[in-house]
Amino acid sequence: MATTHEVRWAVSATPIAVETGDDGGHLPVETMHENIRKTVGGSGIATTEGAISQGGTFTDGVSSTPYLDGAQAGVSIGDATCTFIYVKNTGYIYDTATVLGAQVTAVQAAAGTHDIHIKVGSEVCAVLKAGEGMIFPLHGAASASAWTAIASSNLSIAVEAIGMD
Repeated sequence: MATTHEVRWAVSATPIAVETGDDGGHLPVETMHENIRKTVGGSGIATTEGAISQGGTFTDGVSSTPYLDGAQAGVSIGDATCTFIYVKNTGYIYDTATVLGAQVTAVQAAAGTHDIHIKVGSEVCAVLKAGEGMIFPLHGAASASAWTAIASSNLSIAVEAIGMD
């Protein structure tokens, strides 16, 4: 009996327009973007070999090293063999591979000093603020460049990542 490995994924986004309130006028109002008028998204399946080549070390559903150090030097989250990459800015300072440090405050998050830049080679393909995550289904498209998560400042940010071959 053969075993196959796949990652089932889904994404969605709802474009929102926010109108701030007026003194003596109306309360703030949030509504769908007037030109798009719908939630956008999609889903799919990424077939993998089942090997976790980047990110934390997992055994029986538990990661013994769930957090990576997204310092300015960067941490590898994928390579040419990856078929699926998941990455998340945990919103915490990196302490150790098993313990989170201090939580990023709202003021720090708003300042952008605790963002994680996702790079393929030297190109930034995403910027993740505290708590934000992203997936990259590559479906076997080999990348000649390494995928890295890099802090936007000189801080070490805890990153969660899985790169599957």
